[in-house]
Amino acid sequence: MSVELLSVFGNDLMIANCARVSYAKESSNYTEEQNSKLIKYLVDHKHTSVFRHPQLQFRITCPIYVSRQLEKHQVGMSLNSISGRYVDFSDTYTTIREWRKQSKSSKQGSEGVVEDQDTCKALEQTIITVCKEIYDKYIDMGVSKEQARTILPLNLNTTFIWTGSLLSFIHLFNLRLKPEAQFETREVVQEMLNCIKNIPKNPFKYSLKAFFPEGV
Repeated sequence: MSVELLSVFGNDLMIANCARVSYAKESSNYTEEQNSKLIKYLVDHKHTSVFRHPQLQFRITCPIYVSRQLEKHQVGMSLNSISGRYVDFSDTYTTIREWRKQSKSSKQGSEGVVEDQDTCKALEQTIITVCKEIYDKYIDMGVSKEQARTILPLNLNTTFIWTGSLLSFIHLFNLRLKPEAQFETREVVQEMLNCIKNIPKNPFKYSLKAFFPEGV
């Protein structure tokens, strides 16, 4: 799994400026404290359209089962991914570090740890090895990549570039960082948020503080 922040457009000042245009004002005429208070007011009163102006772009590599959960977030987003029809990327997988039990209270969640971790890991590796061998055999036989790829498992890694508004990614953080979200997906989303927090000069410091006053 890897997350790289490729591009950033905008900052807190842009957000405040987009809000102040309603009164024909510019944020450069206000102090940093005044603009930060405005951002908090906007979030508290759900005036969130101005947070669509800043844009962020990520390059993400993660297993297909994680990307499928992320790709459900489409509003304000654009995504393009590597294609198994064109290239062979059948040799990169993300294996499970710790196998969990099925939750008794949630049909889609997990809890606790499976006792026989060694067998789980051995079975996982067997699936990867067998599927990769069959894929290579198909290619050697002249089978098309678009069909050969159909036998590869969901822990195969995919890579995609994901662009969206700050507000769209904040919505993603709100949903996919909850404890009930799948752990492997939370890992990717947390790293995305960390990338934003670590942008030099912290351009979205007040926006993140307003949306996540208790931190994330």
